Amino acid sequence: MSGANYEIHKREGYSDPSPYPEIKVQGPNLHYAELLMDDYAGIVSEFTAINQYLYHYFFFKDYDKKLGELLENISISEMLHMEILAELIKKLGGKPVIRGSYSTSGNFWVGSYIYYGSNLCEQLRADINAEYKAIEEYQKHIHSIADPYIKAILHRIILDEKVHIHLFNQALAQFCTVFPK
Repeated sequence: MSGANYEIHKREGYSDPSPYPEIKVQGPNLHYAELLMDDYAGIVSEFTAINQYLYHYFFFKDYDKKLGELLENISISEMLHMEILAELIKKLGGKPVIRGSYSTSGNFWVGSYIYYGSNLCEQLRADINAEYKAIEEYQKHIHSIADPYIKAILHRIILDEKVHIHLFNQALAQFCTVFPK
């Protein structure tokens, strides 16, 4: 897989079990690279998700060990997605610097993209929302990109994001129920 074994970085139970497609592109395409820059480090991006989930992890790892593991492992899964996107961007002729593209007018990433929240339930809801927004952005890019290799990779990343939604919803049900089960 382009010199990297992405399978060894998958977090069992925190990502879809299906393999990642080979990381390749049909050829250089700076427009596609710019589209992927938004997924890489734009407002709704892997970099934002990593930092948001780690911020939430820092607060809740001592509150509940399993919740801490969930937040940490999902952020690691997002790091793998970011690495895959960086490889695609390079293969397309771009440079994976920490900036978005169209979503940020080419500006560098800033910490205000993170939803910090003030309590666990609010943060979990924001994390679920972030995953839905990421899927929506990936789907837009799948429709905008003609390269079948990139499409396959984005479809595969979406599978992981769906697992994350399921896991965050389980945590929300466990920690944020109004009525006892």
